[in-house]
Amino acid sequence: MNRELSLYLDLWRFSAALVVFLGHVSGARFTGGLLWQLGPYMGQAVAIFFVLSGFVIGYAVDRREASARDYVVARAARIYSVALPALLLTFALDAVGRMTRPDLYSIDWGYVADGRAWQFFCGLLFINQIWSWNVSPGSNLPYWSMGFEVWYYVLFGIAVFAPRPWRVPALLVVLLFVGPRIASLFPLWLLGLAGYQICARHLPGRRVGAALFFGSVAIWIGYEASISVHDRLQFPGTGLPRYDGFLENYLVGMLFLLHVIGFRAVSDRAAPLLAPLVRPIRWVAGATFTVYLFHLPVAQFVAAQMPWPPDSWASRTALLGGTAAALFAIAEFTERRKMVWRRGIELVIRPTPRRA
Repeated sequence: MNRELSLYLDLWRFSAALVVFLGHVSGARFTGGLLWQLGPYMGQAVAIFFVLSGFVIGYAVDRREASARDYVVARAARIYSVALPALLLTFALDAVGRMTRPDLYSIDWGYVADGRAWQFFCGLLFINQIWSWNVSPGSNLPYWSMGFEVWYYVLFGIAVFAPRPWRVPALLVVLLFVGPRIASLFPLWLLGLAGYQICARHLPGRRVGAALFFGSVAIWIGYEASISVHDRLQFPGTGLPRYDGFLENYLVGMLFLLHVIGFRAVSDRAAPLLAPLVRPIRWVAGATFTVYLFHLPVAQFVAAQMPWPPDSWASRTALLGGTAAALFAIAEFTERRKMVWRRGIELVIRPTPRRA
């Protein structure tokens, strides 16, 4: 992965998190429906996250994480440096926010007040989405994707690092444990892994790359334009709301994968454009995970403190600005400190020295 592709992926990571953030705060209780147009694209943003995750993990294992221990330490530090603080802060903010404005914490949008200890436990172990479960930790509805992605890390780690005779049985046990919903999107994550392998070992020429880069965008625009006439992709005849967009997730994931491969093939042309933006891109991208995993409970808490109606510009400015400022401040103590978490995890799981 060259520098240009790394920067481009960072831009996509932050942009996808921003779409989810703005899509959620476009709700009536937050901003009175401002930016409601972004709502339908939140699912597509998460599909892009899954593909990006597979791509980045493929790179990490190929270049840095050569052992099972390295892989476990890196993944645990990355996940828990944000997930554990997110769980703790979510329940703390919810408790204060409910005292201020209990009417804003409603089952109508998915908040469940009962069973908070169970919610925390399921979130901590990422079993919140296995089989038919849908356990949201307090107001943190975006946390659902962690119950998918963490198991993809587990499955990939088994496939790469487990002793050969145990790989298939172990994979089957994990798939049986998590259930068909999580398994159904694992190939989407694997698309990203395949994309990395293509970029690293089978990169197309510049002309083909340009066709993939621009063609994928054209197809996506055509798909979005067709929605004015046809509905979004669903399971035919089932009425399932985009599982909320199972087929759409795969369409967007495949187009994004082709787009990334195309960019890599022509990335030298983007070097002059990206070079002046290296520091700001790296900085905002370094808060992506925090923006994604903290934004809804923080915005919910800020909304509960607003003295103005949600559709007033005073409220909108305070909520958007206050939430964004809080998220970047939180990132300074979460994912930007993941090396501290890594050293702590390494101390916990370091090999026991053999006695002479």
